[in-house]
Amino acid sequence: MKSIQVLVTGCDAGKRTALLNMLEEYGLEPMIAANVEETRQILERRPMQVVFCEDRLPDGGFREILCLVKANRPEVQVVVSSMLGGVHEYIEAMNLGAFDFIAPPYRSSEIASIVDGAYRRYRLKRKDEGVLYRQTEGLCKAASP
Repeated sequence: MKSIQVLVTGCDAGKRTALLNMLEEYGLEPMIAANVEETRQILERRPMQVVFCEDRLPDGGFREILCLVKANRPEVQVVVSSMLGGVHEYIEAMNLGAFDFIAPPYRSSEIASIVDGAYRRYRLKRKDEGVLYRQTEGLCKAASP
């Protein structure tokens, strides 16, 4: 797999370990955060392309992670993981901008497919931002005296 920067945010050691093992099988070196605050700190320092987060964290949950990411790094793709996997949580996560919503137990093929799709969307968003920037820059130059 490509050199994709992945952050895994979660407090459940069992789920986190299973996910980390699958990501490492594909040659990725994911970073770990235990809560929303650690996620914020890592995202400020390191470029990430994909964030996996649990639905519930000690200082918040997927809502806070999605709001944090979308406000500061909208190109980063967030995958929400929930043991309960309720329809209401799924709809809310997707409406807040989640790339996907998964429930353990994780399957290796499922994780690989999700990471690949999330990375492709990340790259498309980055490309779109570059096009938008160049278009805006051109408009600004045309409008200057």
